[in-house]
Amino acid sequence: MAPVNVAIIGAGARTIAFCKFLADNPDSAKLVAICDLNTEKATALNTMFKLNACVVNDYNLIIGQKNIDAVMISTPDYAHVEPAVAALKANKHVYLEKPLATTLEDCDTIINAGNDSHSICYLGFNMRHSPVHEKIYHLVRDGILGKITTIEANEWYYGGRTYFRRWNRLRKFGGGLWLTKACHDFDLITWIADGNPASIYATSSLSHYKPIKGAGPRCRDCALNNTCHDYYDINKPLDNWFEEAWRQIQLKMDQTGSLAPDICLYNSDKDTFDNGIAIINYENDIRATYTVNMLAARTTRQMHIIGTDAMAETDMETGTIELTYRHTNKHATFDVTSYTGGTHGGADYKILSDFFNVCLTGSKPRSGLTDGRRAVQLAMAATQADDTGKIIYI
Repeated sequence: MAPVNVAIIGAGARTIAFCKFLADNPDSAKLVAICDLNTEKATALNTMFKLNACVVNDYNLIIGQKNIDAVMISTPDYAHVEPAVAALKANKHVYLEKPLATTLEDCDTIINAGNDSHSICYLGFNMRHSPVHEKIYHLVRDGILGKITTIEANEWYYGGRTYFRRWNRLRKFGGGLWLTKACHDFDLITWIADGNPASIYATSSLSHYKPIKGAGPRCRDCALNNTCHDYYDINKPLDNWFEEAWRQIQLKMDQTGSLAPDICLYNSDKDTFDNGIAIINYENDIRATYTVNMLAARTTRQMHIIGTDAMAETDMETGTIELTYRHTNKHATFDVTSYTGGTHGGADYKILSDFFNVCLTGSKPRSGLTDGRRAVQLAMAATQADDTGKIIYI
């Protein structure tokens, strides 16, 4: 079967994983074109991964090409709607990075375009493809835990400090961290709970990344760079292939403005938080908590799910699930570490493989437009709850 011909719109951090997959799996898909307003970023990725694609600065130049079967969109969150609608109107299959959009109005615009299209739109909720979360999903669906009562989800993110340099720190670009970040986990929890959210309460704080007198404006200029734990030398090559690719892209960005890639994490303008907790009630009598913390010493996602017959404890970093049976106290351990290589614990490889399979077979995406809208709705309700101090009913 011939590979899927694909175009990428947006040359950012997520695009690195896409390009790596395309370089490693030429039988599955071939990159025909890559588009970004900053063509130097797109060219850098094209060169790094030896993809031999056409580089353009306007997606309208490529969206209608007959030799393009699918479009992958990884623009900043607020800029999803126009390229997504254009691709769907051109009947191209679409892989759209999460979140679907930053407003419900834009979500509905994309959904309407999808309903009128002959192609599919696959939402980039890659956590549904994490081997740990796949396993826990099936344990829940198979009734191994009995009736689920509570879900505790924790996201600890050491690397999250970089959000306070990036566009994600500003609501006007990403809707705030309850949306640009937490929509992943709101979708994941809802997928496992298999229920409709009824209400949400959220609270957060910017506890650490507050202004420091005399710091910045950029790491390269900072008088405190010898003592700051968050100092980032943008000119120093990195050993990790992903981080080095991201550094190479950053070198092609504006080095002087408010989005300079080494702008001070503390003194950057921001309107979001570095730690928060949300509580969700579902219509099927499941309660869930979600903690997101950008101040953690390591990066992982954990879940603790308690059912009437058993409880499960998971850790994405270790690739393990510990199962304890309630009535017998017997234990079982599931180890999925053999499947967790690559970015996001193996989730990126699996979701991209599934997307290109869906393009070829017409099978149903694991996450689609309805899932995307629900996650945005829940994220926006969390933001409203956090802003007002009130429980928001959905």
